[in-house]
Amino acid sequence: MAVIGKIRQRSWILVGFIALALFIFVIEEAFKSSNGGGGSSKNNVGKIDGTTISGKEFGSQVTFYEDGIKMINPTFQLNDQSRAQIQEEVWNNMAAEQLLGGAYKSLGLEVSTAELADLEWGNNPHPLAQNLLRRIAEAKPDIVNRETGQLNQAKVKEFINGIDQFDKTNKTNFKEFVAHVEKLITDDRIKQKYTSLVAQSFYMPTFMAKEVLNADRSAKASVVAVPYTSLPDDKYKVTDGDIQSYIDENKAKFEQQASRVIDAVTFDIFPSSNDTAAALEKINALRTDYLTTLPKDSAFIARNSAQANNLGYYSKDEVLQQTKRNADTLFNLPVGTLTNVYKEGSYYMFTKIIDRRTAPDTVRAAHILLSEGKGSDDEKKAANALADSLIRVISSGVKNFGQVAAENSKDENSKAKGGDLNYFTRGQMVKEFNDKVFYEMQPGQISKVETQYGLHIILLIEAKSPKTVTKFADFVVELRPSDETIKLAYDKASTFQQQNTTADKFDKAAKTENLRKDIVLTPNMVDVPGIGSARDLVQWAFQQEKTDQIYFEDKNEDRYVVAKLKRISEKGVAKAEDVRDEVTSIIRNQKKGKDLVEQLNKAAAGTTDLAAIAAKVKDASVLDTIDAQFSKAMIQGLGNEPKLVGTIFGTPAGKIAKAVAGERFAFIVQTKSADEKGPDVGMDISMVKKIMESRYTGRLNFQTIFESILKKADVKDERFKLY
Repeated sequence: MAVIGKIRQRSWILVGFIALALFIFVIEEAFKSSNGGGGSSKNNVGKIDGTTISGKEFGSQVTFYEDGIKMINPTFQLNDQSRAQIQEEVWNNMAAEQLLGGAYKSLGLEVSTAELADLEWGNNPHPLAQNLLRRIAEAKPDIVNRETGQLNQAKVKEFINGIDQFDKTNKTNFKEFVAHVEKLITDDRIKQKYTSLVAQSFYMPTFMAKEVLNADRSAKASVVAVPYTSLPDDKYKVTDGDIQSYIDENKAKFEQQASRVIDAVTFDIFPSSNDTAAALEKINALRTDYLTTLPKDSAFIARNSAQANNLGYYSKDEVLQQTKRNADTLFNLPVGTLTNVYKEGSYYMFTKIIDRRTAPDTVRAAHILLSEGKGSDDEKKAANALADSLIRVISSGVKNFGQVAAENSKDENSKAKGGDLNYFTRGQMVKEFNDKVFYEMQPGQISKVETQYGLHIILLIEAKSPKTVTKFADFVVELRPSDETIKLAYDKASTFQQQNTTADKFDKAAKTENLRKDIVLTPNMVDVPGIGSARDLVQWAFQQEKTDQIYFEDKNEDRYVVAKLKRISEKGVAKAEDVRDEVTSIIRNQKKGKDLVEQLNKAAAGTTDLAAIAAKVKDASVLDTIDAQFSKAMIQGLGNEPKLVGTIFGTPAGKIAKAVAGERFAFIVQTKSADEKGPDVGMDISMVKKIMESRYTGRLNFQTIFESILKKADVKDERFKLY
């Protein structure tokens, strides 16, 4: 149905209606709840509708989120990029609370205790609860049914009731973790409810629905076009007054966020030829040492490699997905082979082919869990003795595996099914369990293995989809700049900065260096184009009160930077000097357009012959037939020309319109034909309204709503002072 894609040029009206209504309501509430704030401005990070946000308050929220992420993912590494993302999320949440908190209360939006519990512990938990459940399942494996993935509600209740004692015994922070997740879930649920209310208020007027039906009207026309480039620029002077007047008349067009523009010279830190030689010498010596001593692979890697390697088995496809190495070569090498040294990325390395075998891709297994956790030495000894006894019982046929599992397994989720874990693929289970069933057992075989969850008796039921897998050991030396190389780059950058302390000196000297010009910085930027992570540079730029200051940045990831502050642009309407070139071009084209319209109208007096008209105007050409669509401003060969499209549809067929000044051309139009109605005009108007209402509400999300409100609100973001 063609109508689905037809709202284009007027879609902003609908968004505007919603944004305006929300803004009026929300801002009123925000002002009611505003307390004005206080404290030293040096220690503040901004204001949201009159309420001061202190650096201490903001910092505590950032810390809360960082701690929460570490709890969710203990291996997560904070860096400049991730910190910036967290800070942005915290700022937006604080702004949302300030701007929308009153609205939430007025609308009665809340999350009840029962609702929160269901979102956390119900059969369909909130996505944000998944990591929490995973962590609990690691500590209490029987809390989740392995077959169905459903929570054991009795075990959940037991865990929550005993969480204080669990934290005390295991020295964990599950209670704090749960509190963090609950806050995130509550915030998200409130936002969902608010978004739903806004979506339900969406309305498409009948007149707009009718325009949708007619949006695909088409027309054909002949056009005389004259480019503005046909007239010399120097004939059309543009004064400072002209520029300022245009900006004043078009303020909305020139609204801008705060920014800074710099020129920068970078002194890159690359490994030198000496560094390369040293890395090669080290990896070759390592290889020689290996050949001489023939050490145990895992111990040798742990002692000498710059990269951890679990010595796991991989198929050829897996190697291709994970590395850039030549998988065909490695998989054809005999077991025991030690490769020559080769380079992969920033590493020199050699590889030993440890083992090669055929292993299933998928297995079905059952298990009996005899202990929970690793336990003491005595507990391990007792569990192993029990395991050996039970294996003898199963092997003798006195009882089958399922009976023994039902009577002895501590895995509540699988014992009722005779310990059956159903099918799973390589890598789904913990390493010890995975390696045992995929690489050491045959179907029908019974064995035992110890994991972090305790001691297991395993029955391999079925193995399928066999693949050739190879076990590698990688020995790695990283190629990186030496201290001497880094010092040389520093000395060069430092000397450049000391010798070029003014803007003029900087500009002259920079011409012979690695110069990057006109880099635009925004207040909360972390990664600077062409430079990389350079938060200190951004902070410095926004703390300056005048241009032409020189900055020397200490080393970031792989370079030193000397920069000159070129332009300061504050939030609000752009200054004339910042948009001079853009506005000058617009005004000059307006003046050219006015003159060309006069020339075209004069040439068209007393004639309808387009060729004759074009002959009287320099550089004019006739486009005999162009196709236009009512909903699109683009015309093939001419570009974006909305006035041309409007003139075509506004001129009766066979008539010649008065000349019109477009974006890049002046035109005279002769319309040949134009549809009065679109192809879908026969559709039921109520159906069109429903379709479009559904389409727009489907796109609506909280972020869209919030951004509309944020643009209208009085927000002063000065996080760059402290972060």
